[in-house]
Amino acid sequence: MSLEAKPGKKFSVTITKTPTRASAVATLERLAMRDEKIAGPIEERSSNFKSKPKRRGGRIWTKWPNKVHPVLKTGVSFSVPATAQYAKDLNSVETFVQVAVA
Repeated sequence: MSLEAKPGKKFSVTITKTPTRASAVATLERLAMRDEKIAGPIEERSSNFKSKPKRRGGRIWTKWPNKVHPVLKTGVSFSVPATAQYAKDLNSVETFVQVAVA
């Protein structure tokens, strides 16, 4: 897949097949978190968490929120800025996605 776009444009990405490789899942999660409609609810949940340090076993201990991963199933779509690095990342997962220049 050869992706070319002018600066300021975006790549529209649609997942066509559930990723099977762990590296592909990680790449798609990282790319999906660039889209506000996917990252917004996840960051909102994290911002609601208040850390409460306390003494536990003589040490300061803080409970951190669990990381919430975006749902990456068939049909999910998101957009990322059209840059050379994102084009390279999308080429590495081309078997699982369909990409269009928006």
